Amino acid sequence: MIKEIFFETLTQSLHKLNLKQISFLGRTLGTLMWTFLPFRRKRAITRVEKHLNKNKKEAIYIAKKNFLHTGQAFVEIFFNLKVDYRFLSDFVEIKNEFILKEIKRLKRPVVAATAHLGAWELLSGIMSLLFHDIPTQIVIREPNDPVISAIVKRLRGKYKHEIVPRDNSVPRIVKVLKKNGMSAFLVDHNCGWRKAVFLPFLGEVAAVNFGPALMAVRTRAIVLPVFLVRGGAKGYKLYFLPYLDTKKCKGTLKEKVKAICEFYTKAVEEMVLKYPEQWYWIHNRWRTKPKK
Repeated sequence: MIKEIFFETLTQSLHKLNLKQISFLGRTLGTLMWTFLPFRRKRAITRVEKHLNKNKKEAIYIAKKNFLHTGQAFVEIFFNLKVDYRFLSDFVEIKNEFILKEIKRLKRPVVAATAHLGAWELLSGIMSLLFHDIPTQIVIREPNDPVISAIVKRLRGKYKHEIVPRDNSVPRIVKVLKKNGMSAFLVDHNCGWRKAVFLPFLGEVAAVNFGPALMAVRTRAIVLPVFLVRGGAKGYKLYFLPYLDTKKCKGTLKEKVKAICEFYTKAVEEMVLKYPEQWYWIHNRWRTKPKK
């Protein structure tokens, strides 16, 4: 009960903050993380050195900025309830808007592939606004703590989109996609080898979750890479990258799934190289190794 009261009070307090205050609080949290999480700090620096081919000084600079961005991403979830059309107009610059228009015109199932990059917590609300006329869902890994899980679901679930726990989610995903809806996945985290296709990512083989690709093949969906990063004149930039039409994929089911995994992995890599300070470097992305 005490835990519920504490987190509910915290949520209500943070919900009252404006965007400038949220950003300041997030950067403060990032600074504290940089100071008091030496193991995570070392991991981020080492991975930036290795995977971006940077010297120590450059790696420290990128990693420190990354902690500030990560702190902001964590706190931005409390602003998600305030994302509306005015926010979209005032603070978000849409890149490659012609892709968005084409996707909406096609009226096909959409598997949206994104990453823990930039302002990923705000992306769910924005996508629901842009695709308000179709069923939408977000497939997530639930927090282990039930209290935190309930709060996170509420903060992400203001809009009509469905929050879907990743485990045992296939029937719910297929149901939405068969209605020409959209299912969104974070495709950049490590996964177990049973769920993985092993592909190069930033110069090292990584375990890539093939679940989104398999769902896309089964429903003959369009795979759309989409990312929300901080920057630009308005404060945020929403990127729609060229999409993949799974109807045009050739080969066996296994070959199609691998090709789609390669497609969204390369999209994530492209954005990480473009905005290296905004990706989640403290995650142990290359933990799972292929069996020899």
